[in-house]
Amino acid sequence: MILEVFTLKWGRVYLIAKGGRRSKRRFFNKLEPFTYLKMLVDGERSGFLRLDQAELVSLFLNLRRDLRRLLCGFYALELLHLMTALWDPHPEVLRVVLKFLAFLDKFIPKEEHLRLLELRMLSELGYRPSFERCVICGRELQEDGEFSLNRGGVVHEGCEKGDFSLSLETIKGVNQILKGGNFPLLSEKFLRECKMILPAFIERQTSQKIMTLRIMEELEIWNSKS
Repeated sequence: MILEVFTLKWGRVYLIAKGGRRSKRRFFNKLEPFTYLKMLVDGERSGFLRLDQAELVSLFLNLRRDLRRLLCGFYALELLHLMTALWDPHPEVLRVVLKFLAFLDKFIPKEEHLRLLELRMLSELGYRPSFERCVICGRELQEDGEFSLNRGGVVHEGCEKGDFSLSLETIKGVNQILKGGNFPLLSEKFLRECKMILPAFIERQTSQKIMTLRIMEELEIWNSKS
């Protein structure tokens, strides 16, 4: 059985768990998505490692019992897969994802929680977009502007044509979140504009489509009452 896991020490790696599907003693109920484990592994930093033992820390059981929570959890895992390279440790990102899964285990998420997750992961993984100043002229935006996917930040409308129009409210709000300031009130306009920009920016940076996002849209989970 081959597993992709994200570890504190090595980052994203592949493990071989021999007899993982058959073992009812060593790995029972442990080799599933969203399981947080203490693991004993063997091998060198090349190819696959071997998983010898696994001790369960958390299962996040409630997350698995609700479709919205489940898809948000898979979204976090997909971002972790797309945005990290093999053998590239990011301890703080692991903590961000674990904190997000723990939140999902206790609460029904809103769509805004995905936007905050995206911003945190972009910032921690070195993909942080520039919202503080125009990436062309360097001046701070004092009015509505645009976002350029290629340049990775906001631009004045007079400097260059961007990919998305942005309100000054969203520009200042995102910049405030990225700088770790007081948490702004997230308006519908803010969330709508961030939903257009952030996933598109992640896909541009990683050159891959976010499949979980498309499943959410097809199932219209944010329009459901659950």
